[in-house]
Amino acid sequence: MHRLKDLWKKILIFFLFFIFLIILQIRNPEIRGPFRGILGNILNPLVYYSYKVYDGISSLFDNYIYLVNAKKENEALKQRLMALNIQNRILNEKLHEYEQLKKILRFKDNYQVEFLAASVVGKHIDGYSKYIFINVGQADGALINDSVANEMGLIGKIVDVVKNRSKVLLITDPNNKVSVMNLRTRTTGIMSGDGSGGLVVEFYDKLDKVYKGDIFVTSGLGGLYIKGLAVGKVYAYSNNPSDIFQRVYLKPLVNFNSIENLVVIKSKND
Repeated sequence: MHRLKDLWKKILIFFLFFIFLIILQIRNPEIRGPFRGILGNILNPLVYYSYKVYDGISSLFDNYIYLVNAKKENEALKQRLMALNIQNRILNEKLHEYEQLKKILRFKDNYQVEFLAASVVGKHIDGYSKYIFINVGQADGALINDSVANEMGLIGKIVDVVKNRSKVLLITDPNNKVSVMNLRTRTTGIMSGDGSGGLVVEFYDKLDKVYKGDIFVTSGLGGLYIKGLAVGKVYAYSNNPSDIFQRVYLKPLVNFNSIENLVVIKSKND
């Protein structure tokens, strides 16, 4: 008896399911299929929704493939953009170097002297002793005591030279003595580094009136440095009544932290 009830329940469920499919077919005329009549009303919804499920899964798979390809293309574009950015930086650096070289060439044209073009390959500017290394040496004709400058002014002098490299003692080094003069008054003094990156002029006539902003240049006295190379601008001075001379303090015109291209001055026009 119990089995008979279960059988009738299954038949009822099966019957209701078919009725549901028939109603679904009638209420959804868009459902099409290969079957006709009552059998079509029963089977076509199954076929239709099976196709819908398949189509949905297929569309989802296609979207997944599209997203994977889009991600790959995006990564490729990122790599390309990175390469273009690097190339742009390299071109900007070359343009910057080109502009520097143009300034140095204009500087060269202002002096009837022989020049060697050079680049900085090493620096020691933070300690008490201040010097740089440049990429020209004996093989290029560089000699000890040759002066070194760029378009902003005097950098220093060569103190050691080997085949393909030279050591340049900077004007900011306390041991480098340079004869200079006030461009405005033509009064001379002896300049050296103050030990902290600045410049100080000693043995300067205390009767000469100095103003902040005055420009000092090489005087040409002593025959070591060519006359007229800029060295610094006055930012302070000391003129005590008890002193025989006054002291003048200069800020270098050359930025020693950023020098790259420069020239070695081989001789001067007397």
